[in-house]
Amino acid sequence: MFFKAKLLAVALALISGQVAASICVLGTVDSTCTFSTDTSGGAALYTNPSNLSNIGSGVINPFLGTQVGGNGGVEFGVNTDQTAVNKLPLDDKRDNANTFTTTLSLDQLGFVTIGGVDYFDFFLDINEPNNDPAKFLSIDRLAIFGQTGATPGAAVDLNNTNITSLADVDVFPNLSVVYRLGVTNNLILNYDLFAGSGLGYDLSFLVPTSLFSGLASDSRIVFAVQYGGADFAGALAQDGFEEWAALAGAGPRVVPEPAPLALLGAGLLGFAATRRRKE
Repeated sequence: MFFKAKLLAVALALISGQVAASICVLGTVDSTCTFSTDTSGGAALYTNPSNLSNIGSGVINPFLGTQVGGNGGVEFGVNTDQTAVNKLPLDDKRDNANTFTTTLSLDQLGFVTIGGVDYFDFFLDINEPNNDPAKFLSIDRLAIFGQTGATPGAAVDLNNTNITSLADVDVFPNLSVVYRLGVTNNLILNYDLFAGSGLGYDLSFLVPTSLFSGLASDSRIVFAVQYGGADFAGALAQDGFEEWAALAGAGPRVVPEPAPLALLGAGLLGFAATRRRKE
């Protein structure tokens, strides 16, 4: 039910129109933001749709998990196929039982169609203190890269030797920018809206599939992200870790588009039981 509610909320937001902003606060449920100065020209959608159905304790199967140490601050992450815990780059997170970072293959992703536009759908679950103002978390940098070169589909080994900052991802061989949030844009999430285990995710990030044109079907997809650097009270990365997952499946999931109430019926795929822990 929560996925149906999400599609309906996004459809209604598209009809009513959204205001582009350099700082956007998703402070209420069913908000949507666009950024006219991102590389999509405002076509990518950031939403926090109603998703309060109980989906179990941390059921998303993440492709990128990060956690900053100490008392919190600015957090950085990039998904990678590196398997050694002690070689993970930046603030990438892995526990002893589950993998929290891997690259995605383009042909693993399903899509939804909203308002005649096809989107890949990525989900973010954050873990922050539930008190004010520490409940807020900013996303300050977000870039998606597609694998190019002669051997698409090959493992992408981003590790703590070749990646010491997000700038290193920009120049890593055979990665091409698909999407970039832009250095002047910040998104603010509110952990309290979906606080606690089993309440779903905090962000749905819808990226037009057209931005991925030109990539091979088995190209690996890499996310690079920074949290907690915005000049916004309480928006530091703190407490538990942040996890990204994606809508996936054996093939495209096309949602009929005739009217908002018809934007129903796509299944939420690519979710598997993994245990989320706060440390």
